[in-house]
Amino acid sequence: MIVKYNENLSTITSIGVGGKCKGIFFPETEEELVDLLKLFDGKAKYKVIGNGTNLLFSDSYHDFFAISTRKMARKMAKRKNYVILSASSSLFEAYQFCLKHNLSGFEKLATIPGNIGGSLASGASCFQTSIYDFLEKVKIFHNGEIYWKSKYNLEHGYHYSTFLKNNLENPFVILSAKFCLKEGKACSIQKEYLECSAKRKLNQPHGKSFGCVFKNKNNQSSGMLIENCGLKGKQQGDAIISEKHANFIINKGNATYQNIKFLIDTMEDNIKEKYNINLEKDVEIVE
Repeated sequence: MIVKYNENLSTITSIGVGGKCKGIFFPETEEELVDLLKLFDGKAKYKVIGNGTNLLFSDSYHDFFAISTRKMARKMAKRKNYVILSASSSLFEAYQFCLKHNLSGFEKLATIPGNIGGSLASGASCFQTSIYDFLEKVKIFHNGEIYWKSKYNLEHGYHYSTFLKNNLENPFVILSAKFCLKEGKACSIQKEYLECSAKRKLNQPHGKSFGCVFKNKNNQSSGMLIENCGLKGKQQGDAIISEKHANFIINKGNATYQNIKFLIDTMEDNIKEKYNINLEKDVEIVE
């Protein structure tokens, strides 16, 4: 296991922003992860981070330990049309595994740059498909115990789940998940993925970003509302509201937390003034 003390959180987030924390641990197996969780649980503040998407940390010092799952071994198993995937597995890796076994369900979700754990925590969805559509149950660590919990005993909805209520002292940590998928033909599954991937590449920007800043509101596109306020291309330092999709903020190199927070506040204020709509953030901000 690799341990880095006083490391910047910017190194494990997709936006590339964040100040130092007490230390970042990189477990390589579920056993190492569980040992860490038992060590910290109830004794020290900690946060488990997957791909670091949908996360914005301030540039100040953070008085907690971070556990990054990005170096953990991916475990995937199949029985009939059921698959069990480790939380560290990416959505694209899940799609590839299911494609080999002619199982349909992850081809649309695979276009999201996240992993299984983070996607379940954030209630990830795209192209009218949610990761909870196929979920059966989740393997969880909490209060020193490991157990399975049915999705019907979990709160979840549009970009929301029970896990977003986590605190830094004894959070619910996802270890793996079981999904029930549909049988399909590999050529059709791959075709669906390629079409969705092409749409995403056409409509969404490249570069360092945490994905969409705001959730859509009442079936209204937040990106369109922001664009209608004339905010595309607005820049603060090295942070810029994307010219391609107004609901994205891009770090062009050395953007600071304050740069990005200024743009988020500007988007919120303009939408409130023009439409009297209070947008709900799709990014978790940790100050």
